[in-house]
Amino acid sequence: MIDQTRRKLILHSTATALVGFTAFPAIAQDTLGSPDWNYEIVLGGGSATGNSRVLAGALGKIITENVQGVRASGAVSPGFDAESAIHTHEGAWHGGVGTPLTIQNAVKGVAPFPSEGIGLNLWFYHNEVPLNVLARTDTGFTSIADLKGATVALAPKGTSNYQLSEIVFADNGVSIDDITVRYMDTSEAISQLQNGNIDAMSYVRDFSGAVLELTTSREVTLLQPTEEASAKIAEQLPWSGPVDWPFVKEYPGMNVPAPGQVFVSPEFMFLDSDLPNDLVYAMTRAVWENIETVNRSSKVFENVNLQEALKRVPIPPHPGALKYYKEMDVPGWEEYQDLLPSE
Repeated sequence: MIDQTRRKLILHSTATALVGFTAFPAIAQDTLGSPDWNYEIVLGGGSATGNSRVLAGALGKIITENVQGVRASGAVSPGFDAESAIHTHEGAWHGGVGTPLTIQNAVKGVAPFPSEGIGLNLWFYHNEVPLNVLARTDTGFTSIADLKGATVALAPKGTSNYQLSEIVFADNGVSIDDITVRYMDTSEAISQLQNGNIDAMSYVRDFSGAVLELTTSREVTLLQPTEEASAKIAEQLPWSGPVDWPFVKEYPGMNVPAPGQVFVSPEFMFLDSDLPNDLVYAMTRAVWENIETVNRSSKVFENVNLQEALKRVPIPPHPGALKYYKEMDVPGWEEYQDLLPSE
């Protein structure tokens, strides 16, 4: 059991809103868990209106209904994965939705995270979101390398959005000092690009009605990496692709030069490394045996499936989850077999 003085498995009820199920249901005798367990698990999502919050709530529902002795909830996390990682370090939460660069920094102890690092493990991969490097077509830009001297909207420093853009730009020969940066959120950037107030924007974003509207009111181009840059980034960030632009049909008015590729930021669930293996095994099995609850929760998650649980792995998987992945022969488990809990 976890040291209860530091990592109490309790519901942290502060000003942060909780989403999900907080009452023990009647549980069948053949379900997972134990009548001796008395765990309360909190998983961080994103903003109150985001898909990550929906996912955390769906997972809480599954675990509460299918693992005896466990009550689980999703928590609204305006600071997204950075906030979830900090709360996990403090022992108030027990994991959340993450992106690679932020969570890797948390594990390594890169500021603003504690210098000793935070013990976190991968639970499962669930989807990936492309980096949209978009420019007004009237700039004549077709490549990311063309951005030197341009006015570009970026997310605030320290965010995974910003970090990925900075790396992709640098490997295409464009430093942050080479551009005029306007820091703003994605919605504002779309509006500013639409109004012609900026030359380009670079944000991790899933399919968006706002981007679709942008492409119908102004000609925009999806800027491409150079072949050399693609090779560099793939080596530096093996989880990032590149992949073919996934929204060709969704954005028919967007100009997409050859080769039509983008980099992606995987999104995954992470867990506190100190969570007991038997608890995580039970949670993992419950989730995948009831994954249709996640699939129905949002269109974004309709294709989440067990075979891709280890598709892109930025941090090592939790041993308790890995035990289940071995049993189900999930592709990629062998790479981490040294982490398997002893029988």
